[in-house]
Amino acid sequence: MKNPSLLMLLLPCTLKGSCSKRPPMRGDTKGMNALPQDLIEEIVSRTSPAHTCGKLSLLSKSFRSAAESNNVWERFLPLDIISRRTVQNQRWYNDPWKQIGSDTLRHFPAKKDLYFFLCDNPLYIDNGAMYIWLDKLSGNKCFHIGPMSLTLGHLDGWKNSWLCKAQRFNRVPGLEQNLEIEGKISTSLLSQNTTYTAYLLFDFTTSCWFKGFRKIELLETFVGIDGYGESDNRRVNIPAHRLKYDKPAEFIGPLVLRKDGLYELELGNYLNKQGGENRELRMRLREVRNKDSKGGILVLGIEIRPSSSMKTS
Repeated sequence: MKNPSLLMLLLPCTLKGSCSKRPPMRGDTKGMNALPQDLIEEIVSRTSPAHTCGKLSLLSKSFRSAAESNNVWERFLPLDIISRRTVQNQRWYNDPWKQIGSDTLRHFPAKKDLYFFLCDNPLYIDNGAMYIWLDKLSGNKCFHIGPMSLTLGHLDGWKNSWLCKAQRFNRVPGLEQNLEIEGKISTSLLSQNTTYTAYLLFDFTTSCWFKGFRKIELLETFVGIDGYGESDNRRVNIPAHRLKYDKPAEFIGPLVLRKDGLYELELGNYLNKQGGENRELRMRLREVRNKDSKGGILVLGIEIRPSSSMKTS
């Protein structure tokens, strides 16, 4: 909730404790319905999409009207980022945004519809450098930094690039030697007062005779801002494992197989207290030893999302 103190001062006990089950009063012109509509919309916009679609819409006709108001839902939308939209011409991936005209806001007269469309359909921005979607309950922004925007420690990483038909990128780097990757994003893009978790996303090509990790991999991860002492440093062990073509492992140590078929490795957390500041959040991974003990690793990018958010697919 963005500003619960304001909401609790202005709303009756229908949202509190034992009174939460009391049905809303009808015809209460001296109570909630007596408030100016613009004030009610201001109250609702300072909560969250979950509260707006839930209890608040049941309080009164005025609150139900505010819960559908464009003024409210525009406050939940990152309109400045939406204006950086890019249409992606990926050969195998059918981008739902291709069906949306160039004037995004005009295509969605009801901004509530645009909100939920953005929750379910990640939007490419900055010429495909990354894409954004929203966490449906909180409205917090989630990002996927594409492989083209990553810095690879091994100079030949892109020379070993592979076609990637199942995902949103035409080609991705294939790493078989030095596993060293870094991505970055401005903290001004992230939602304020939100704890984020960064994940490295990757897959294994079927075009390589060996795919997996020949030996135990010791990796170091870093998520934070250089020079500010705000960082999450970790060490993780990846067990030796050779993946089978017909049955991918659900877990490989700390690696987790997602519903979309990608593996993700948690890199660390970051609390974005002051999102208005334009500081550079860096997310890094590097191997400590065993420079040649893996094969067929495809790097799909780095995903950064609120810690309680669901994975995109």
